[in-house]
Amino acid sequence: MLRWLGRAPEDFLTGEPTQKGEVRLPTAGRDSRLRWNLNELHAALDAARRQEQLTWTNLAGRLGCTPSRLTGLHTATFADLEQVMRVTQWLKMPAAEFIHAEHWRAPAS
Repeated sequence: MLRWLGRAPEDFLTGEPTQKGEVRLPTAGRDSRLRWNLNELHAALDAARRQEQLTWTNLAGRLGCTPSRLTGLHTATFADLEQVMRVTQWLKMPAAEFIHAEHWRAPAS
C-alpha cells in the first residue's frame, strides 16, 4: 500500500517523527516486494539498548510492549507495523533503513 501511495511509513505518524535520514522507501519493480529486515532491526535495537544500558524489560516498558515482542524480532517472519514504527522512532532511524526489495514471483495460474 505504501509503495502504491508513494509514501513512507513516517508520513502516517501522529506528532513529529523523530527519525533522521532518508525516509523514502526503496524502489521495487514488478518482480519484487518490499519486506522488513526484522533481524537487522533487532540488531540495531539490541545495540542501542546496550548503549543505553537498558534491560529488555526496561526497554519494553518504554515502548509499551512485552520483552518477548522485542527479542522475537530477530526470528519474526511478519512485522507488526505499530511495533516496528515505535522501535524505529525510538532508534531515531527511518523505517526505510530496515526495508528492502525482495524478488517475488507470482504463482502460476
